[in-house]
Amino acid sequence: MSISAWILERLFTLSGASKPTSPKRFYKALRKNAIVYKRGEGRKACLCGVKVESGVYCGMRYYVFVPKQVDATTSVLYLHGSGYIHSHRAVQERMAATIAKNTHLKVYFPIYPKLPVSTALPCHAVLNNFCTFLLKKGGVLPVGDSSGASLCLALTAERRELTTAVAISPWLDLRLGAEEEEMRLKDKMLCPDRLRYVARLWAYDLPYEDVRLSPINGDYSGKKVWVFVGSKEILCPAARRFSERNRAGNVEVIVGEGMQHVYPLMPTPEGKQARSRICDIISEAVYKRGSR
Repeated sequence: MSISAWILERLFTLSGASKPTSPKRFYKALRKNAIVYKRGEGRKACLCGVKVESGVYCGMRYYVFVPKQVDATTSVLYLHGSGYIHSHRAVQERMAATIAKNTHLKVYFPIYPKLPVSTALPCHAVLNNFCTFLLKKGGVLPVGDSSGASLCLALTAERRELTTAVAISPWLDLRLGAEEEEMRLKDKMLCPDRLRYVARLWAYDLPYEDVRLSPINGDYSGKKVWVFVGSKEILCPAARRFSERNRAGNVEVIVGEGMQHVYPLMPTPEGKQARSRICDIISEAVYKRGSR
C-alpha cells in the first residue's frame, strides 16, 4: 500500500463512513438527502480538461464529456456510484473525463433517478431506454463505479448489443451474507447495516435475486466483463464468487490488494495504475476489435 492510500484509509476511518447507524438516523438522513439530491442533479459538471455538453432525456439530465478528437462512433456510458441515494461527485466526473481524454471517445454521464424519488424498476427502465438512444448513434461500452457498476452490469446482462463492460467495485449481490460481515472491520467506507436499509428500499417489490438488483445472477455468455475491486471492501467476496460462477474466462476480476472501495477513482499510485488499465481495456475493446 502506498503512503497516499494509507492516508486516505485513515481519513475514511476518521470520517466514520463505515460506522453502524440506526434505522431512525438513516431514514432521517434520507429525507434530508432528497433536497440535496435535487440540487446535485442540476449542478454543472466540472470541465476536467475536456468539453462538457449537457442534455435531457425523458426528464433525466445527462452530461457528455467530449475529447478534442473523437476517433470512433462507439461511446462510453458511465454510470456513477451513489449508493442508490447520493448525487454524483467531482471524482466521478474526473474519471469520466479521464476516460474521454485517453480513449478519444465520447463519455455519456446520466444523472439517473435514485432514492427517495425512484426505485430499481423505474431507474432501470429509463437507463435501458437511454442505452437504446445511444445505440442509435453507434456502439456502447458501459462503465460504472459502485452502485453505478451494478446498474452497468445489469444492462450488459440484459442487452445483447453490449459485449464489453468495466465495473469498479460493483454491488453484485443485494443479499449480504457471512462473508460480507467478516469484512466489516476492514472496510472503512461501507457499512453492511446501511447497505441493508438501502437494499430494502431500492428493491421495493422486486426479489433480491432479480438480475436488476443482483447482477451476479446474470448471463454473460459471449461477453467480456472486467471487475476492479479492493481486497478490503465488503463487496470483494461477491466479486470473487462472480468470477467463480463465470469460469469460461468471460469475467476477469482484478483485486487491488490492501485497497478500499472504488480505489481506481482515488488520487493514489494504485488508482492511477488502475485508471490506466481501464482506459487500455476500453481502447482495446473499441479499436482492436474493429467496433468503431
